[in-house]
Amino acid sequence: MKQLALIVPTAVALLAPTTPSAQRLEPVVVTGTRASVESAAERKRRSDDIVDAILAEEINRLPDLSVADAVQRITGVQITRDRGEASVASVRGLVQVETTLNGRELFTAGFGRALDYADVPSDMLAGIDVYKSSAASRIEGGLGGTVDLRTRQPFDFRAPTLALSARYLRGDLVDKGAGQFSLLYGGRTAVLAGEAAALVNLVLQDRAYREDLKGTSAPMRCSARATSGCRLDLVPGEDTVVPGGTSESASLGRRRRSAASVMLGWRPGAALDLYAEAHLAELRTTQHTQQVNTGPNFAAGSGFDPASVVLFPGTHDVQRITWTNTPVSILGFARDTIDRTRQLAAGGAWTAGDLRVSADLSHTRSLNRLFFSGPTLAGTAARFTHDLSGLAPATSVEGTDLADPAKLRYVSLAYRVRPLRGSLLAGRVDAEWQLDGGVLERVAIGWRHARRHADNADNLIFGDIAVPGASAAVPPGRTAIYPYAPFLDARAGSIVGYLTDTLADARDPVALRQAFGITAALPTAGGPLGVWRIHEATEAAYAEAGWRLPALALDGQAGLRLVRTRATLSGNQSVPSGGSIAPLDIDTTTTDWLPNASLRWRAGGPWQLRAAASRTLTRPDFNLLSPSITLTPNSTNPQLNQGTAGNPALRPLRATNADLAAEGHFGAGHAAALTLFWKRVDGFIATLSQAETHDGQVYQVSRPYNADTGRIRGAELSYQRFLDFLPGAWRGLGLQANATFVDSSTYDRTLRANVPMQNLSRRSANLVGLYEQGAWSARLAWNWRSSFPSGATSVVGLGALQTTTHAYGWLDASLRWRVSEQLTWSLDGGNLLGTLRRSYFGVETRPQNAWVNDRQIGTSLSLKI
Repeated sequence: MKQLALIVPTAVALLAPTTPSAQRLEPVVVTGTRASVESAAERKRRSDDIVDAILAEEINRLPDLSVADAVQRITGVQITRDRGEASVASVRGLVQVETTLNGRELFTAGFGRALDYADVPSDMLAGIDVYKSSAASRIEGGLGGTVDLRTRQPFDFRAPTLALSARYLRGDLVDKGAGQFSLLYGGRTAVLAGEAAALVNLVLQDRAYREDLKGTSAPMRCSARATSGCRLDLVPGEDTVVPGGTSESASLGRRRRSAASVMLGWRPGAALDLYAEAHLAELRTTQHTQQVNTGPNFAAGSGFDPASVVLFPGTHDVQRITWTNTPVSILGFARDTIDRTRQLAAGGAWTAGDLRVSADLSHTRSLNRLFFSGPTLAGTAARFTHDLSGLAPATSVEGTDLADPAKLRYVSLAYRVRPLRGSLLAGRVDAEWQLDGGVLERVAIGWRHARRHADNADNLIFGDIAVPGASAAVPPGRTAIYPYAPFLDARAGSIVGYLTDTLADARDPVALRQAFGITAALPTAGGPLGVWRIHEATEAAYAEAGWRLPALALDGQAGLRLVRTRATLSGNQSVPSGGSIAPLDIDTTTTDWLPNASLRWRAGGPWQLRAAASRTLTRPDFNLLSPSITLTPNSTNPQLNQGTAGNPALRPLRATNADLAAEGHFGAGHAAALTLFWKRVDGFIATLSQAETHDGQVYQVSRPYNADTGRIRGAELSYQRFLDFLPGAWRGLGLQANATFVDSSTYDRTLRANVPMQNLSRRSANLVGLYEQGAWSARLAWNWRSSFPSGATSVVGLGALQTTTHAYGWLDASLRWRVSEQLTWSLDGGNLLGTLRRSYFGVETRPQNAWVNDRQIGTSLSLKI
């Protein structure tokens, strides 16, 4: 939410397609939030596509921390949150979004193909374009749309320009702060007969955070007639549904987001542009978590207090109960992750009259690594009370002092490492002819070759090991009282005052084991059944034409993209007859024709109407294609053994899309738009979870499959303007508002019914209040989404239950004072309301999770020289 002053090309140069003549226009100074709003509206109006844009009104600065924070403000975009930050984004309900950086594919290594938008700091970018309609010239892969992240370019700066920013950000729950810094330098100079330019952009964002999560285990049916599980008659003569227990965790840590861009440009003559670019982005999360779990274990003799049982009125669902002789486990662990992505690129463009030919070669490499380590304590609580009547369940333990080391013992040590890697080598050549005097305005053709690789190295290295009943008092000095109160921002009574491990040696797993007398070496590889390696070679060619009929006020474009992909999948499989493991290699080849067409009618006055239709595709995530299986045993409760497996027979997802849009532009920054859209997705991927036996143990294994056709339809509304008609200082007020309405349907085999798509809200909205007058500017941004399905769970005795997350809103704000033309001060706030997010199993009387994150307050100084 921080903002700075910016030098960019003129509005025409910024908004028009990039051409050498446009790049040579003299730059002018454009400052302020209003300039950004107006430029984004103009970019939308002039585009050949249905697009929404965010532009940085200041050098090196979008108004949010990460790309994900910024794109959540765009119509039709919904995000999930990770540690209080925006993370995965969906466009029109689909997470299959193609992301490019300056037109080149960008991704985060992992199980999927997409970029984690939290990885990239917004300080790197000049703007973000979200393309809702398709074009043959853009890289395939986005069912929901294409998001292009645009950096500044070296020739943006006529004179040497330096921008610096320093910021301090503090979280209220973690009660810690961290510093942030960014630098941008751009300039040009004469070289031989031409001109050279350079740009350097460095960003370091350090943020301390805390996230509290209270989870309620899946509900279970209690009946005296049951043959297993809860065989208790909680209410005489009546079957009841009771929560299984609670899991309460406080996660504290630091997120360090760093990035660097070095870009060089050379124009040896008027007809030739050459460039080289290097981009690096890293998100490093260091976290430690303290977690207490408690709930009944009927095999261990758990009981209940009959006088404590209260049902929700009119239901069989238990609202309040006190369990007796309840197992307790206290987990402490370090959980660290690294996302690191590097992209190198070089290319150029040659112009001769109406012909422009460009070429680009790039190499992208990405790494994602997880480290997880820590001990588990266990004991028994005499009485555990679970009260579900509030916004979040209240919990308490009585009759047992969980701060007494004599009541607890160490039972296991966790150790898990998971590396994921990916790389992409891509080259493309494009040619475009500008035509005069006829219906056709331009013709473009192009070719792209890409080789992509992904693997999970040696699979998940799983090294959990049991500890033979060591008392919590031995060795001394390992434990301390849980320090993070109040829990869940005091929204509900919770279990506190219990003993936890200090985690002093959690990041040294060898020393952790040695502290308990365990000398066995740490494992260095995971099981061969979970290893997967995937190679893809893609050839794509396209032809595209733009046309215009001035007499009818019509223009548009049409194109066709031909894509041929050959994929090689390698892994291992078990041989049922002998129990051995054999290698498995699968080759597949697919060919797709992807047509698209768009039409624009300039209806006269401020309005223009658009129509677009296209065929798009995306390939399944890598882990879903894996021919292997990953098994994760639970050392504490084998009934919780989990497994995931892929399906190499999965087909690509293909979508047929249609859009109708009406766009009105009523003056600088004053605009409105209505867009209706339809998508028919063939082969939408869903997951089916079933019990399977491996190595003599039962695992609940999830496998993907191509579901029946999914359908999405919806409407997007947006409006923005500054209130210039008001008198005096009031004329600085402005408003941005948008809303998205989506209806979706796909068949879920677990639920055996047509259901809305997961993680997709039927309604979402943004309301942003703006103010800019003189040296002062401010922004108050409210992001809201309605309730949405977030998963499905099979429960014995209850069947399949859909989990749903409640509607919630998120409020951010900023205040800025331009002290001088060179110096700006800002005050920023994130999650100002301390939003409580909640979910439930099937019905609201069966709660699932409740989350609370920090309120973040920051202040910054920005200098432009």
